[in-house]
Amino acid sequence: MKLLPALVFSLGLAMLNVAGAAPPDQSQSDHMKTPLDQWDRPAEPRIGPGPAPMDWGGLKPDRGREETFYFCAPCHSDTRIKAARKTRAQWDALVERMLKTYPEYKRLEPDEREAILGYLTRQYGPAG
Repeated sequence: MKLLPALVFSLGLAMLNVAGAAPPDQSQSDHMKTPLDQWDRPAEPRIGPGPAPMDWGGLKPDRGREETFYFCAPCHSDTRIKAARKTRAQWDALVERMLKTYPEYKRLEPDEREAILGYLTRQYGPAG
């Protein structure tokens, strides 16, 4: 019976260790993959000539990509964004939901919101 408390304690520590670790096939979850402040900093220069190229999280080149990247990528992967395939009204409702759910995150100026909605609709709309 004296072993039971030690066994329970050991199992508890093992469970805490496993719960904090990422699944073996994923280094990061799709949701909240990086701290928000990481995207507020410029890209780190690489060793060698010139700065490291910015890949914009795999988003397609077009007007509004930068605004979309800084608004969406801190929490969502490009895979999640690309797979959504929403209409402009659906993207607008989703942006509004994100702003209401996370009011401390970011306020969008009207021109920023327009750039994001235009980009998402053109590139990742139902026909994009």
